[in-house]
Amino acid sequence: MDSGVIVTSMGIGAAIFAGLIIFWFFHTFIKRKLGAEKSVPLPNSAQKFKGEELRRHPRMEVAWPATMEIPHGSIKARLKDISLGGAFVICREPIALNEKFRLYLEVPDEETFALNAEVVWSNMNVPEEKVIHRGMGIRFVQNTNTARKRLEKAISRHLRETKLTAV
Repeated sequence: MDSGVIVTSMGIGAAIFAGLIIFWFFHTFIKRKLGAEKSVPLPNSAQKFKGEELRRHPRMEVAWPATMEIPHGSIKARLKDISLGGAFVICREPIALNEKFRLYLEVPDEETFALNAEVVWSNMNVPEEKVIHRGMGIRFVQNTNTARKRLEKAISRHLRETKLTAV
């Protein structure tokens, strides 16, 4: 093969590589400069992607007691945060991924009500020293309109009370 062809091929390859590096640098610089961190979450997703939250419903902090009814008994737990789509449940022994169960919420100043839920993630395999709260993320699934309305009412009321005490 002619050395001129080899040199030309290497030059073209180097130019493409340099172009990609320059493109990446300016793309990253412009994202930071223009505030692209304010990206819009994708709809219908409650999972993390590249460390960014992609939840459809915003979460709010609560400290509501709850009971999880599973096939082999019941487990006492506490909700750390909640939204219309799901919650983070603090419990000593999170249940298996994808397991469906009945969650009985004990909302202050309201009657206990039940929601159907499913485990979407758990930190039960994370070393103890790296866990702040042992628990799991759940999503609410296949609930009746009545149950969803009760949840919406409980969240709205908690939000109003939180705003009133902050003033």
